Amino acid sequence: MVVTGDIDLWAKNFPSEYIPAVIRLILNSWQTFKFACDLLEVPMTRSFCAHLRSNKNHLLDFFRIDWESNEIDNRGNITGRIDLKFSQGLDEKVYFSIECKRLRAIFPSGFDSLASKYVTDGMSRYFNGQYAKGLDRGGMLGYVMDGNCNEAVEDVQKAIEKRRLNLYMEEKETLKASSCIASKQVKETLHRYGPTNRFIIYHVFLPMSITPNAN
Repeated sequence: MVVTGDIDLWAKNFPSEYIPAVIRLILNSWQTFKFACDLLEVPMTRSFCAHLRSNKNHLLDFFRIDWESNEIDNRGNITGRIDLKFSQGLDEKVYFSIECKRLRAIFPSGFDSLASKYVTDGMSRYFNGQYAKGLDRGGMLGYVMDGNCNEAVEDVQKAIEKRRLNLYMEEKETLKASSCIASKQVKETLHRYGPTNRFIIYHVFLPMSITPNAN
């Protein structure tokens, strides 16, 4: 029998003490994840979700992991589709969501950092009502296609600083080291948004291998 301790099943936010566990699970699982030949965001995230579930410590990690979960409003309208959803408790509106995006990819037309899309098609979803409404935290996961996480962080930082106003960030706020876990691959941003006027996005940068492994 697993003892869950002092878990609040009707908590109004995903427990902050679980965030480091989620991020460590992602970082550790990435070390053993074998990429499929299809390196597009959707199939890659689906495979990675299955790998996360397999690696989860069921005695310590008291959260569920779902892939492409639809978020709906009170009338049943779909407001967004969450790439990775971590939930704990009984309230369907309480979860920790992660939006997954590729970064620094090469297309037939040439190289693209994709940092702008990371911001406008990723981070912005936390501020336009698509999901995490009423919550105080969210996540971004960047698949760094050329493996250069340092450059990816710089690309994203520049893209964020160009759009501070749209991201509800104060003038000097930027992408910075995470306060919850010590890793160069993990950053965070602070936004004046939500019920407490304080919304944190955790950013995890995952380097892709140049040559994918076969499953």
